[in-house]
Amino acid sequence: MPPTAIKTILCPTCRKLISTDEARCPYCGTSKPGSWMHNNPVARIFNNPARFIKGIIYVNVGMFVISILFSFQELSLSIGNPLKFLSPDIRFIGLLGATGTVPIDQMHRWWTLLSASYLHGGILHILFNMMAFRQISVLIIREYGIHRMFSIYTLGGIIGFWVSYLGGTHVTIGASAAICSLIGAALYYGKSRGGIYGQAIYRQIGGWVLMIFLFGFMIPG
Repeated sequence: MPPTAIKTILCPTCRKLISTDEARCPYCGTSKPGSWMHNNPVARIFNNPARFIKGIIYVNVGMFVISILFSFQELSLSIGNPLKFLSPDIRFIGLLGATGTVPIDQMHRWWTLLSASYLHGGILHILFNMMAFRQISVLIIREYGIHRMFSIYTLGGIIGFWVSYLGGTHVTIGASAAICSLIGAALYYGKSRGGIYGQAIYRQIGGWVLMIFLFGFMIPG
């Protein structure tokens, strides 16, 4: 009888070639690497840094496109003010999940503390935030891992909007709070690591700190 063919997969954690029958990855120790729990579409996104980063960007871009389509008749095409170019109508932004004192106090939409991180107020707003996210997230994933990076990003956005709510902001959106949490994690790692590498992180991230700070004043809310 011919020998039974051994089925192989890439370990979802370390990406080494292993047998699907392995009870534990011999390289990284991941338990049951061939199970469905580690090999479903969602798990594959979380185990692929490039795909994960693109996924976050696609969700943000998708929500922006939806907000544009919803408010097409009220769309701002202000050429004189590029910060307002392709700005969705605030009413439709509110329907999609903007946060602040109005959505939370008047409509009891506490879930908007999460959803607001994936909405943006104009083409420059989303371009700037996604450029920052793409650059900084690579560093955070490399040093903290995908799951910690996603936790920092999500909790940072929620906490940032909660502080904004306590400050009395009526309506607010954007990924800036979440991105700032990644920046904080990067600066903390750079300071803890020290040396030439730590200084390089400070130089790489420092520019984004200043730009996001200035951008927050240029785009109210």
